[in-house]
Amino acid sequence: MRSFLCCQKGHILLQTLIIMPILLAMLFLPFNFSVLQHKRSVLDDILDKALQRAAVEGGLTADVRQEILNDLEARGFDPLTAEIGPAVHSARRRGEIIEISIAVPGNAHSLKGVMAIGGAPPPAEWMLKASGSIMSEKLP
Repeated sequence: MRSFLCCQKGHILLQTLIIMPILLAMLFLPFNFSVLQHKRSVLDDILDKALQRAAVEGGLTADVRQEILNDLEARGFDPLTAEIGPAVHSARRRGEIIEISIAVPGNAHSLKGVMAIGGAPPPAEWMLKASGSIMSEKLP
């Protein structure tokens, strides 16, 4: 063991430099992916709540839009960078379909470790998106 640790040829340093990025990627990428999955789950929860509220109010009203922004802020997202669609409210009668989409920045720099295992990280403008639809229940 002593001769292995006292090797003067630099093999230990070279092996460490080769193995360390792979080891770090194996340790931290699963954590980054789980954080990303949690953000996606939170975004889906906010969307579900907004869809239920929009079904009762007959569409994506200003109140529903503000509630989405408040929920995003309360859950740790920046509401100033969020994109909520559709941009224009159109009232829907009972039985018509209401569609809502929410997009927030995906924080692509946290996935740069993918390069250590031969992948390519997402582009900087990458967005986490959630969209859904529901039937309007607004009574006339």
